Amino acid sequence: MDVGVFLGSQYAPQQDIYSAFQGLVEQTRLIRDTGYDAVWLGQHFLSAPDQYLQTTPMLARLAAEAGDMRLGTNLLLLPLLNPVDIAEQYATMDVITGGRLILGVGLGYRDEEFNAFQINKKHRVGRLVEGVEILKRLWTEENVSFEGKHFTLDNVTISPRPIQKPRPQIWFGATADPAIKRAALQGDAWIATSMTEWGEMKQQVDLFHQTRKEAGLPEKVEFAKCVELFVGDDKESALREAEPFIGAKYKAYYSWGMGDNVPGNSGANSSDFADLARNRFIIGGVDDVIQDCLHHRDTLGVTHLIVRLNFPGMPMELVRRNIERFGREVIPAIR
Repeated sequence: MDVGVFLGSQYAPQQDIYSAFQGLVEQTRLIRDTGYDAVWLGQHFLSAPDQYLQTTPMLARLAAEAGDMRLGTNLLLLPLLNPVDIAEQYATMDVITGGRLILGVGLGYRDEEFNAFQINKKHRVGRLVEGVEILKRLWTEENVSFEGKHFTLDNVTISPRPIQKPRPQIWFGATADPAIKRAALQGDAWIATSMTEWGEMKQQVDLFHQTRKEAGLPEKVEFAKCVELFVGDDKESALREAEPFIGAKYKAYYSWGMGDNVPGNSGANSSDFADLARNRFIIGGVDDVIQDCLHHRDTLGVTHLIVRLNFPGMPMELVRRNIERFGREVIPAIR
């Protein structure tokens, strides 16, 4: 099982954004030097009053510090974007990274974003499906023509194309069952959310693999799982240290509507942080964290664990400790 780090790039209104940016560069170097396999960045627009550093320029900057690690988007909100622009930008990104790019894409869910981009949220599935088809074709073909409901191309060629052959992988973020089927049929891998409880997740993993099997697609495929993670001295103290940061982040997620499509209990009504974290986050001492990571590997079949180790408001010394402790004390035990 590979392990990558999701670098949160959302910051409070009063935070010095240049210092925050420098912190992400420092974290990338530390992640590189502590044995991780990848770095991932997400995307949101209009997060004010919070500050959110945008994905594409940040990923290009962090590539200079990433060494041999892969770099990925988790996730680009493709329905809000023009696929020709993304094909060109991320072909260039594949060049910058030396062919180590993974393009993760998702539907998006915030009304504010769709309204500001003047895109009907009801069209997001169609725009995602057409956008992915266009990306695949522009990355592998010359003289691409396409006529869909949302996009039309007439004899279009991009240059340069990506270094990776035939193209960079496109991983689908998906939470609800219909989206997981879409990920199975159209994506190169599925990125699962950190909100779904592990019991519900097992059923969705089975759905993902069964969908591919019925379609005659290779059953051996990467499966990534996002996890909020904090390594402390023991379970009790780790929960206490993590709550001000992970708990606050999830209040923001739920206020944005992120939990609306989560199967089973989304955690939105949990009044106790320990209850929210149970079978959803990985928080504890080293042995607790190893055990939960092995559950992801051996029971859920995760091939790429994407852990978030920094959270809005978390002091840098605590972020460093989390990165180092997980990298040096946990990763060797779960590979």
